[in-house]
Amino acid sequence: MIHIVFEAANVKVLQSAMELDESLQGEVMEIKDDFAVGPVEDIYATEGYQQRRDWWKEVLEHSPYENQLDIVDDKMTVHQLIKQLQEDENQELWIWMGQNAHDVCGYYWLMSQLAEFAGRIQVLYLNNLPFFNEKGNIFYPTHLHQIQPREFTKAKKLARPIT
Repeated sequence: MIHIVFEAANVKVLQSAMELDESLQGEVMEIKDDFAVGPVEDIYATEGYQQRRDWWKEVLEHSPYENQLDIVDDKMTVHQLIKQLQEDENQELWIWMGQNAHDVCGYYWLMSQLAEFAGRIQVLYLNNLPFFNEKGNIFYPTHLHQIQPREFTKAKKLARPIT
C-alpha cells in the first residue's frame, strides 16, 4: 500500500497511525507543491511547468526558503509512484485529503496522471466529518495533521475506490 498526502505534517501523523494499526502499513509519499496558488495553465506541458517553477523562484526570492525550490520535485514523485504501480499490479494507492484547497488542488493535479490505475486507487476525503481531538471533544478538521493518529483507524473505513 502506498499513501499520498499533501503536507509534511500529514506524513508524520499518518506514520504514527501506522504504528497503531498494521493494516495501514505502507510507504507515505508527499506531494509538496501547493497547486491552489500560482499559475497552473498547461501544467503538464514543459512550458507550463517551467512557468510555474519560475513563478515559485520569484515568490521565494530573498526568502529563507529560496534554496529549497530544488527539493520539490513532484513530477519525479509521480514518476516513481507510476513506476511502483506498474511493477506491482497488486499495489494499491490511498490518497488522503482534508477539506482545504491545498489537498483538493493537489488531488486534481495528481489524478489526471493516474487514470490508467483506476480501480487500484482509494480516496479518503475527510470533508465535513467529525473527529475527536486530544481532549475528547468533537471537531471538524480541515487538515489531516489535526486528527489524532488513533482516529485514522476509524477514518480508513471511509476509503472509496476511484474508477
